[in-house]
Amino acid sequence: MTSPKYELSNMTWVEAEEAFMGSKVALLPTGSVEQHGLHLGVGADWIQAWNIARRVGERCGVTVLPIVPYGVSGHHDDFPGVITLQPSTYQKVISEVLDSLARNGVRRVVFMNGHGGNLSAITEAAKEARRRHGIVCAICQWWDILGSRKIFGHPAEEHAGYAETALTLASRPEAVRMGRAVLSATKQFDDEVQMVRAGLARFRGGLVRIPLKTGDVSDTGSMTEAHPEDVPGTRDYSVVTKEFGEELMGEVVEWMCDFVRRFGEFEVPPINVSKEKAFKELET
Repeated sequence: MTSPKYELSNMTWVEAEEAFMGSKVALLPTGSVEQHGLHLGVGADWIQAWNIARRVGERCGVTVLPIVPYGVSGHHDDFPGVITLQPSTYQKVISEVLDSLARNGVRRVVFMNGHGGNLSAITEAAKEARRRHGIVCAICQWWDILGSRKIFGHPAEEHAGYAETALTLASRPEAVRMGRAVLSATKQFDDEVQMVRAGLARFRGGLVRIPLKTGDVSDTGSMTEAHPEDVPGTRDYSVVTKEFGEELMGEVVEWMCDFVRRFGEFEVPPINVSKEKAFKELET
């Protein structure tokens, strides 16, 4: 069987040189190893991200780098099975990967990030890569791509919720235990300060950031990522099937392919700050 040519891991150094010279974009999947409730394997984040990236490479030929499977998951570490990196460590790892891509002539990098806890570190590494190398990065997350639609009445962004379970079924069904599926409502422990998610609360009509951990708001590890009045918990996952997962996967992959093609032509004008340009805005 011929190995997929879009995967960097399958290329010789000669083929890698040709791939980087012939492509304007490299695709870097990232994930985590952390608990996902009672019914998803701890590799869910990287499994989803890798399968999305693999299918994008297969469909549109972009060079797909090996996944970075470990991420920033300290907020989950009260649960067994979590393997995490410090944010500073993770940022340095991503920065050095981007340094290596710069040496290979890459100037556009698309991340398929499967874990929200990685976002801040990836963002900072991306800013540094632009400053040092002129690389422009785009960070894609499947829940952002699906953000405009409801998944059987639920938002796409839930931890071990309908969308994530469906994508895991489409990616690696052996990592799913549907008989144990439950989506826990966000725990409340104060009459006035009402938790929305780990890290966000409501108070008298406003929102306040309170950095807490997953175990503070969920006994199972799954999370609606919303106030119970907005999204209640559920044990009914009967609507979630592998076939539906393939449908969702197809939507994400199609969107990613379209974006990767467009991002290859994406140009950011050079920054040129001057008093003259600034004060000219007053004349219009």
